Amino acid sequence: MSKTGTPAAPLLLAQNVQKKFGRRKVLKSASLQLTPGECVILTGENGAGKSTLIKILAGIIQADAADTLTLCGEPFPESAAQRQKIGLVSHQPMLYNELSAWENLRFFAEIYAVPNADERIRSLLQRIGMESRKDDPVRTYSRGMQQRVSICRAILHDPELLLMDEPFTGLDTKSVQILETMIREGKNDQKAILITTHDPMAARQLATRFLRLEKGQLVSQEFEL
Repeated sequence: MSKTGTPAAPLLLAQNVQKKFGRRKVLKSASLQLTPGECVILTGENGAGKSTLIKILAGIIQADAADTLTLCGEPFPESAAQRQKIGLVSHQPMLYNELSAWENLRFFAEIYAVPNADERIRSLLQRIGMESRKDDPVRTYSRGMQQRVSICRAILHDPELLLMDEPFTGLDTKSVQILETMIREGKNDQKAILITTHDPMAARQLATRFLRLEKGQLVSQEFEL
């Protein structure tokens, strides 16, 4: 719902997305839409295709077919500019282990042409409590610390769509709190957020609605919040 009270236009619209690997059809007819300010929790059994869907929506892999796949009203993925509207948090940190947190974030800031990059990076590192370790190689960080830096990487360029694939896996308590705070801020800033998780109750207070991937299709799921 927009601030004027009228239904918000979908930021992401995907209709009848299909993907198979070999003879196995992982996504048969997956459809969803995300509007600004939403945090949608996506559940499903292991191997149901949650990560595959996230990778398609992130532009990492291509769907075999889709009736509609648009981001901000434009066909996706058509350009680097479209991809820059997306931030991805995976259960893998997606960082360069031999580089420091600062070097990793500076590298991605250059790719995304982030304005005032040093100031932005410094602010994010302070927020996640990593400023004192910013010059140490990522390989020396704990799992939780790596994921905190990965979250910074995902939001560094202020994307409109946040895709999070099992982001809570292996996190310590402080890292979970940081992630939850940033998700709430994203909702307040009218970002659209999609989170996959095997434990929907862990993120239930963040959710605006729940979906479940079953037999290659997305279906609504109700939980008592």
